[in-house]
Amino acid sequence: MSSPSQYMHLNANEYAQQLKSDGVVAIEGYLDEDTCQRLFEDIRDPINNERMDVVDGGEFSYEELSNWDGAVANKRHARDEGMIDVFNIDDVIPEVESFKLDADINDLINAAAPETYTPDNVNIYWNRSVTTTRDFHADTYGGKFKSFVYLTDVPDRSYGPFSYAKGTHEVSDVKVKTSSLVNKIKNKPSTDAVFYDEEDVECFTAPKGTLIIANQAGYHRGHPQEEGRERMLMTTSYTPAE
Repeated sequence: MSSPSQYMHLNANEYAQQLKSDGVVAIEGYLDEDTCQRLFEDIRDPINNERMDVVDGGEFSYEELSNWDGAVANKRHARDEGMIDVFNIDDVIPEVESFKLDADINDLINAAAPETYTPDNVNIYWNRSVTTTRDFHADTYGGKFKSFVYLTDVPDRSYGPFSYAKGTHEVSDVKVKTSSLVNKIKNKPSTDAVFYDEEDVECFTAPKGTLIIANQAGYHRGHPQEEGRERMLMTTSYTPAE
């Protein structure tokens, strides 16, 4: 697997500035169509044929799944019913590790961030007819980036594109405390979105091979799909270096 390094290098400053100001940036053509199709099939088949462990959502914690002995597909329920989250996919497809370790992506993140970030783990999100998803939220206000690559085409909203409220990644004590208080009253997670402008939301409809990098302190969600639609993406998490 290879990224268009020259293309990313030529536009690195522009991408970093956009990531810094908006909290998100998209780059089409990161992977070619043939590579995306091959990866999609290589990931799909072991899941469908149960050649990896498959568990029901809620049985194990994120930490337990991350430290699983080999690849494990976690079938989510509740708001993300129909989504399969595959942990340790690089144990099954070693080629995927080159995406996790791509220095161009890591350098772009570090150019936009106030501290140094390093990659943690690479996962697969496979959404099939996920008609109900969690509303806009932040993953954490403590510092986390993610990179995503669409392995299937996401031509319109019915396919469940990644969506992001641009500019909401800016964190302040007032925002954190207010959001926490409002969500406590509503009996919702403290990082659920409270204040954002719908006009700032961008749904990233794009062809397969598109790379998206996002500051996860910003409000984001996977858009609900229509029945019969699917979307597969590959994602890596980045956290502050110790």
